Amino acid sequence: MALTTLLLLEVVPSAVVAVARARVGLERIEELTRLGVLEGRRLRVVTLLGAVHTLAAAAMVLGLWWPLAGVAGAGAETVVFGWVLFRQLAAGDRGRALGAYALFLAMALAVLAVDLAALGAP
Repeated sequence: MALTTLLLLEVVPSAVVAVARARVGLERIEELTRLGVLEGRRLRVVTLLGAVHTLAAAAMVLGLWWPLAGVAGAGAETVVFGWVLFRQLAAGDRGRALGAYALFLAMALAVLAVDLAALGAP
């Protein structure tokens, strides 16, 4: 439960700023992905990220009672965080610039592993 809570502390604010297209969120997404969202390009990606974060957060909360939902939510976040890290690496980011999303990816993988283990528990 603690791992899920920690991951939700990252995912929920990300969902809110992406869905609302808040300037601070757009700036962060641009800094990480270099998609041109501040110039109005690829805004559908921001909408998609907001939707994925929102649905994944809901699934992870449900996963506290139904592990399969947690697997779906954590799996979705694993894909999102992995994609962001890929974009960062492709843009030449190295070292500390990768720290936050490497941590988020590790947390999503940990939640995924715990929920997968819970599926097999009696």
